[in-house]
Amino acid sequence: MAKAKVFVKTYKQTLACALMNAHDHTMLYGGSRSGKTTAAVRNILVRAMKTPSRHLIVRQCFNHLKQSIIHDTLPKVLKGFFPGLTSHPKFKMNKSDWFLTVPCIGGGTSEIWFGGTDTAERIEKILGNEYSTIYANECSQIEYDAITTLRTRLAENSGLELKFYYDCNPPGKKHWTYVEFVELLVPGSKDPSMIDSAYLLMNPDDNKQNLPDGYIEKILNSLPKRQRERYRDGLFLNDVEGALWTDMMLSVAKSLEPGVIEETVIGVDPAVTNNPNSDETGIVVASRDEFGQAIVYEDLSGKFRTKVWAQRVVNAYHKYNANWVICEVNQGGDLVVDAIKDIDSSVKVKAIHASNGKFARAEPVSAIYECDEGQVPKVCHVKYLPELESEMTEWVPHNSKRSPNRIDALVYAVTHLIIRKPRERRVEVM
Repeated sequence: MAKAKVFVKTYKQTLACALMNAHDHTMLYGGSRSGKTTAAVRNILVRAMKTPSRHLIVRQCFNHLKQSIIHDTLPKVLKGFFPGLTSHPKFKMNKSDWFLTVPCIGGGTSEIWFGGTDTAERIEKILGNEYSTIYANECSQIEYDAITTLRTRLAENSGLELKFYYDCNPPGKKHWTYVEFVELLVPGSKDPSMIDSAYLLMNPDDNKQNLPDGYIEKILNSLPKRQRERYRDGLFLNDVEGALWTDMMLSVAKSLEPGVIEETVIGVDPAVTNNPNSDETGIVVASRDEFGQAIVYEDLSGKFRTKVWAQRVVNAYHKYNANWVICEVNQGGDLVVDAIKDIDSSVKVKAIHASNGKFARAEPVSAIYECDEGQVPKVCHVKYLPELESEMTEWVPHNSKRSPNRIDALVYAVTHLIIRKPRERRVEVM
């Protein structure tokens, strides 16, 4: 059995701590699992132990913060840097109001609060306190107005210098994180930013000694090009001109929380041939929740023989207890439905004949991902779906020679769930 790796503080984490200590606002950005969160959480614990004070770690969605920091990063940081701290009688987690009490070196205690900006109740609880440190985790998912409001609570008179930390996998260059920290401008204007800021690029290669063997080589290097540039190389990307989706739209989609599920479907855009030049078969699992929001779970697309993709569809139908398979039959006709029914005749299929072009079908779906001022996004991605998201941000209607089969499957599912355009003729097959 392989031994677990011993955590090692990296050079980039040392540099990150130096920047966080030297500047009022510090942005750590870069690729996946590069040690950004570890550096920020460690610095907050150090500051909390210096003198009685209050600190805040915040994320767009509180449940995501619980999973990523409270149940993952925080225990690892405590074990790696402060192994005796958790046995101190004053060290305790309040799971009612979600704050951690930390003993100070000279006596007394500090508090580290945890919060989300996804509900009015949680925002009200956050804004009820003043803090010496605020850390916005995955801040690309948090709107700039929420960030500026949080800054007003960086006002505790504890004797510590007031600090605001930020981290993110970088979104597009139009995002406020790039505008404020790299271009040094006030987002939404051409005015120079007045905050004392610094930023640091941290990538997985900088943290390789703390990562599982093969993570970079087998996982990150296998991502589509645009996703490699973001999650491995930590680059702020230019949006693809003409694409219907942007990185920021998908970042927001991954920050949303699903409600109670009301209906689940499997969207299918079948390929009718199976050779090296064939299109992929698009297979996307999605639901509608109590709030009228579409929830995207899985992208099961790929190049398959007919029996293989049909079996994948049937498996997903039962795994997610789906209500329908929404299947496009323009080219395959009844053979497409028969392929599914031959495996399991109990599967309920809605065969659709798509009369509109791909852009006309996709544009209404991309519109409900929008996160512009005054608009509420209506699609949630419960996890990272690299091939689907890469296709969404790179496909340019009327320009691309490749058929966007993953997008088509997504569009069929979401259109059925929350758009239901009457111009598409549907035939129900029981």
